[in-house]
Amino acid sequence: MTGVIDHDQDTDLLPKDVLPSTARTRTIEPNTVLYEAGNDASSIYLVHQGVIKAVVPTSLGRDRIADLYGPGDVLGVAAIEGTRHAETVEAVQESLVTPLDPMQAMNERKLREHILRSMAKQLRRSREMIDDGELPVGARVTRTFLRLCERFGQPADTKNGIKLPLALTHEDLASLTGSSRVTITRILGELRTDGALVGTRGVYIANRKKLEAATDNYVMQVI
Repeated sequence: MTGVIDHDQDTDLLPKDVLPSTARTRTIEPNTVLYEAGNDASSIYLVHQGVIKAVVPTSLGRDRIADLYGPGDVLGVAAIEGTRHAETVEAVQESLVTPLDPMQAMNERKLREHILRSMAKQLRRSREMIDDGELPVGARVTRTFLRLCERFGQPADTKNGIKLPLALTHEDLASLTGSSRVTITRILGELRTDGALVGTRGVYIANRKKLEAATDNYVMQVI
């Protein structure tokens, strides 16, 4: 597969005794599809590094980003029940994953426990995103950035700043929050004016406290 590089396992992101000695990690280049919706699921994937998006079709025939995945997450869980993938998975930035045989993974206690913990976290995150669907779009955007800060944030040079090195377009953010590109552009402008967000696609610098305050403000506007 173009954009996918296999190499020997050399990551310390999981305990050495969790992954099988035969496991091989893969480097997924940006914009490379790891697997597509509708294909038979034969492997599960442990994510070690990078950012990966899962895209699902909607009832209206359009695609939307269901979630972003990063270190510690598990992809391809349809392989556990032997069904087809429900989502198309594509790297947003260079990512490192380990494909595993689902039967082998479920038969090894430490590996199974790691996968189950990861799936539980992902389920909790999905529930939060469903709950956010009832919020006004501005609050959905700010809460999305708060989650991204928690999962992918890095220290920034500015005081109270969190660096988000994510190459997400306005269209990506609109898809992730159930909005439109025009609305996202307006809301990002408001957040920049309030000092909650600076930067643009590629690198954002977020202020967590101001994002939380903006969330409250957007909610109060519709009460």
